[in-house]
Amino acid sequence: MKIKLLLVVLLIPGILTTGCRNKKTSDSSGETKSTSSSAGTEASLPFLSSQDVNTLYSQAEKADIIFYQLPISVSQDDPGSAKNSVLYIVPASPNITSQCEPVGRLSWNSNGVIVREADFYIGEGCNHFVFIENGKPVYKNAMSPEGVQFFQTIMSQVKPPDKK
Repeated sequence: MKIKLLLVVLLIPGILTTGCRNKKTSDSSGETKSTSSSAGTEASLPFLSSQDVNTLYSQAEKADIIFYQLPISVSQDDPGSAKNSVLYIVPASPNITSQCEPVGRLSWNSNGVIVREADFYIGEGCNHFVFIENGKPVYKNAMSPEGVQFFQTIMSQVKPPDKK
C-alpha cells in the first residue's frame, strides 16, 4: 500500500501538468464559464486536490458502491480495498466529451461515518467522479484507467433487470 501511495504522490504532478483542461470564456458580466459538456453547476466545479485525495486515502476504512440501474451493491469491508478505490481518483479535471448520467454512488467510510461520497460516471467520454456534500455537487475529478476497468468488470458480471 505504501508503494501505491508513493506512486500517487509521484504521479500527481505529471497528471496535473498533462491533464485535460476545460476552456474558459467570459460573458458580458465578467463571469468565467466552463465549456465542458456537463450540464448545470457541475460544469464549473473544481477538482478534489491531491492533498484531499491523500487525506481520504488515510481515512478510508470501508467503501460502499451502489449501482443505480443494476441490481447489485458492493461493500469493501477491509481498509486495503477501500484505500485502493481512492486510488481511482485522479486529482485533475475530467475531459468530458459526452452527455453523461451517473452509474452509481461510491461512499468511503471511517469509524462508521461517511467521510466522502461521489457519483461515478462510466462510458465513452464520461469516466469521472462528482463528489457530493450536503446533497450538492462540490468537486469533479477524472477517473484513472484502473478505476474504469474496475467498474466495467463489476458491471459486465451483472445482468440488468428486466424492464416491464
